[in-house]
Amino acid sequence: MMIIFFVGTILMCFLVVILATCFNFKKADYNNGQKRETMIVLGYPARKDGSMSAILRERVYKAAELYHEGIAETIICTGSAVANDYVEADVMAQSLIELGVPDCNIIREKEAKGTYENLINSKYIMQNRNLKTSIIVSSPWHLRKASFYATKLKMDHTVEKSSFPYEYPIIFIGIIYLYIYTQMLIRRKSYEKINGS
Repeated sequence: MMIIFFVGTILMCFLVVILATCFNFKKADYNNGQKRETMIVLGYPARKDGSMSAILRERVYKAAELYHEGIAETIICTGSAVANDYVEADVMAQSLIELGVPDCNIIREKEAKGTYENLINSKYIMQNRNLKTSIIVSSPWHLRKASFYATKLKMDHTVEKSSFPYEYPIIFIGIIYLYIYTQMLIRRKSYEKINGS
């Protein structure tokens, strides 16, 4: 009986957080095949040996797929060495090259340590190159947060989700959603101070 109560309580908390986040943060606008001037691939830490983690792999595969479909010609790989010595932007760029994307079409943004920095640094790169429209590629649980920042930064953007890593059980994916959405709700007040100018 206690186990049922415990599981029910956890599920109820999960539902409350998801609904509160959906109510407070607008749903991201999916790309639906539109051509964009640039693609922004949000980083995630590589493994300790420098190879792509499962989450990073899925983001890179989606970016390569969209590139080969002609959705965007320029790709900004954004992310520094946050969790280990491997710079996320470099790991992504190398993998994209191996997947047939020319190096000359890849921009490495190596300073960002989080989602907000990923997007503001990418915005500056786009402004310097006179690029106006973007498609943001990330994991499904990350898109609402990324789109919220991009909207606050007044970026003309759409989003595209990568696949769920096949290695991860569904409960793990649920925990990731719960973590990201709880974090968004807790930091909601500080998000309101973001200025797009």
